[in-house]
Amino acid sequence: MRLLALLLPALVLAANPAPAAKAGFVLRSPVMTEGGAIPREFTGDGDGVSPPLEWSGAPAGTKSFALVMHHIPHPGEAARWYWTVWGIPADTKSLAKGAKGVGTSGTNCVSRALGYAPPHSKGPGVKRYTLTLYALSSSPDLKVPPSQVTRDVLLAAIKDRTLASAELSFTYDRTDLAGKEEGGKRPAPSRSGR
Repeated sequence: MRLLALLLPALVLAANPAPAAKAGFVLRSPVMTEGGAIPREFTGDGDGVSPPLEWSGAPAGTKSFALVMHHIPHPGEAARWYWTVWGIPADTKSLAKGAKGVGTSGTNCVSRALGYAPPHSKGPGVKRYTLTLYALSSSPDLKVPPSQVTRDVLLAAIKDRTLASAELSFTYDRTDLAGKEEGGKRPAPSRSGR
């Protein structure tokens, strides 16, 4: 009985393996580093365009990619999602700043519109966001239109098709803007390209 108790966690893990983060599969951005701050240009306090991304080392057999950006406000809370894209062609190695027309965009939790929603967290303090790129063995089997594809819907559709995943996490801190927003006044969007 004790041996079974010791082996049970390993048996459960073997039955439900997480998508492997393949050692050579890497997601990066020319405008930010892993764990670093995202430039304001790509947030709701700036131009609000999606950041440029690059990747390499996708596993053999990759037929397409899917991309998700999310944030978990507090431990135990549901993830908020800001970007869902799938059907990115297998020969794609990057997305340009403000990319459009590559793959199919799903919703975001901010406006429920299709496409990228820039970080614009309420309140001061450092917030952490994660971009995850999934290498897929086949296209997701989505039974709903893009206007109904949330992060959870997309993740469920790619669960058994994910060969590997690569992540890039970044932060955004609105502390320096907190005083400027009192009285409902929001700072004007930056157009300087910072």
